[in-house]
Amino acid sequence: MHFTLVGAGAVGTLWGLTLQEAGHHVHFWTRAEQTSLTRSLESQAEQHFPANNPALLADSDCILVCVKAFQVDTALNSLLPHLHQDTPVILMHNGMGTAQSALEKLGTFPLLLATTSQASLLLSETTIRHTGIGETRLGGINPSGKRCDFLTEVLNHALPPCAWENKIEQALWQKLAINCMINPLTGIFQIQNGELTKPEYSDQLHQLASEIALVMRAEGIDTDSDTVLQRTLSVANATATNYSSMNRDVFFKRASEIDAITGYLIHCANRHRIATPENQALYLAIKNLEQSYDHP
Repeated sequence: MHFTLVGAGAVGTLWGLTLQEAGHHVHFWTRAEQTSLTRSLESQAEQHFPANNPALLADSDCILVCVKAFQVDTALNSLLPHLHQDTPVILMHNGMGTAQSALEKLGTFPLLLATTSQASLLLSETTIRHTGIGETRLGGINPSGKRCDFLTEVLNHALPPCAWENKIEQALWQKLAINCMINPLTGIFQIQNGELTKPEYSDQLHQLASEIALVMRAEGIDTDSDTVLQRTLSVANATATNYSSMNRDVFFKRASEIDAITGYLIHCANRHRIATPENQALYLAIKNLEQSYDHP
């Protein structure tokens, strides 16, 4: 198949490398004005990719969008003039809240959402380290997208495991819950994920899990606070030496996805009139950090 990877960060690069290794043709679409990219996994030979070629974009069998949530709108605007109406588009990013806008832009295009716990870290401009094996879940959110379950086998062959979800929103909420607990805390305290399993974070994690579970149930997701907490602690243990994406964003003084993660949770909580003071505090703490970048 011919894939276009939108975004050449840690996650986009990981998928690009593994899809090409699996025998697919991979093309990158990025903000940089360049016609080729060189990328490699740590301790492996460099691979070369064409980039920003409108003809290759138009010839793509699938578009995998791996930019941050707040970049999705701009990315789709740059893609649309070149795409055929039957080209599947997969959005793979942390957080929620981009689907409705994407549906309005894409119309009848097959639109799919994906969530992954595969972890990778940029070691340099061209090299990444695959830091954690995790599951990818994929599902369509419009009629044409729901007919694209064949893509599960393609992605699973390149970077397993990958599973199809008839109700992808449930998988997205489960990932959002974990992100709401791990990302802001590791960003604020500049710690690795595994540090959150220490006793000093227990009370705060319990309170976060309680608030998140209330919102999830109001959104129709069958869960409870203990399930949310245990899933988060399991991920923190499994990725103990990893740095979350928000940790890296704060470290490098970049805009984070807090609005699509905790911000989305708070938006839903407000709609249901559910109080989320602990999540509100973390949201404001990250926003204050972001505002301080330009004012040392």
